[in-house]
Amino acid sequence: MANAYSNYKKYLVLNMINRFGPISRTGLIELTDSRPASIGDLTKELIDQKLILETGQLTKGQGRRRLLLDINRSYICAVSIAFASSTVTYVVSQIDGTVLKQETLSSPSVIELEEHNWKAVLDHTVSLCREFADRFIIGIGICDPPYDPARYKMSGTVLSGYSHFNDWLHEELKPAIEKETGIPVSTFSPVTLPALAEKRFGRAKDSQNFICVELSNGVGSSFCCNGQVVSGADGVAGELGHTVINSQDPTICYCGKPGCVEANTAFPALVRQIRKSIDDGVFTSISTYHDLSEPITTADIRRAVEEGDPMCRHFVRTAARDIGLAVANTVTLLNSDLVIIYGFMTDLGDFFLNRLEEAVRENVLVLARNFRIEIAKEHESIYPLGAAAELFSDFLKMDEYSWIYNNTMLHPDMDGESLR
Repeated sequence: MANAYSNYKKYLVLNMINRFGPISRTGLIELTDSRPASIGDLTKELIDQKLILETGQLTKGQGRRRLLLDINRSYICAVSIAFASSTVTYVVSQIDGTVLKQETLSSPSVIELEEHNWKAVLDHTVSLCREFADRFIIGIGICDPPYDPARYKMSGTVLSGYSHFNDWLHEELKPAIEKETGIPVSTFSPVTLPALAEKRFGRAKDSQNFICVELSNGVGSSFCCNGQVVSGADGVAGELGHTVINSQDPTICYCGKPGCVEANTAFPALVRQIRKSIDDGVFTSISTYHDLSEPITTADIRRAVEEGDPMCRHFVRTAARDIGLAVANTVTLLNSDLVIIYGFMTDLGDFFLNRLEEAVRENVLVLARNFRIEIAKEHESIYPLGAAAELFSDFLKMDEYSWIYNNTMLHPDMDGESLR
């Protein structure tokens, strides 16, 4: 029982320092209502383990000096790996979300990976762990790949290739990495990772109710309600692209339903509409500077839009409107105070983003209009950073001490001034 209490106090102090640091020992005594000797012993133990460090002094009153403690951010780190359709992104990040190293490497399509291919992922992961061997790597997080309709093919009633990949990831790659590195490996669903990344490290640090909206080859979302990131009963919450906004639309989505948001607004659909118009003889400035035997890119469409191309403007405006309708419905339903947009479709530029915001604000319930819309700081690293957030949360046992992060407290060293 004594050991359990000591362990509780250790993590209590560690989370207090993570939340309020730099903070003095006197400040920790005030916050935890602990004896000075107890705080002294606990902080010494954490310093010896290199989990915290002394960062300087605070002068108060008549020259009183207090040594300040903070999390050893440059020492504690995590490795995270995210698979996309034909790339693998590796990120090494500190406990505060600072990215120490990020690499995105080409890889076979996730449904083409076979047994011999995972050795390249294994070797690169081992190499990264060796490169950062002088730090404390708390764990390695692997993100299950999100479904990408532009790459994966339906087979029968299940995504057999996609399922096979996840079996390979969990049953072969995970134990192989643990054996070679001696570092625990965790796997995570992509459903919650964007919201976790933004809540811990990004735009949503001060928000308890927000939505992350992905605009790329698909349209998806990840959201947080009352401080809790939501995964849903079956782990598929946030499928914004498969909400129906027009059941009379003749376009059938690959999920089998007509009128899904994704069917006419995701990037492959936008390119398909533009290509069909070109084939039908509609003029577009894209034809004057782009080799039409090559794929049309976001840069091609953005240039045409900025040059005033009517056809491209029409399809981009329509996509923005329909996405905006779906996002507005979600904001109204969840009463979110923040919408974070990420994904490569943001590269379409201000014309697209401004119309998207107009559509959201025009269609949201008037009682729910107190929200802001922002673009995520990072696109490629949002899934790996979400995995890192989960690793750090587990390491600090943050769920058990969530009240420290959710409550508004006064920093005891700041004379009534609030910290963070």
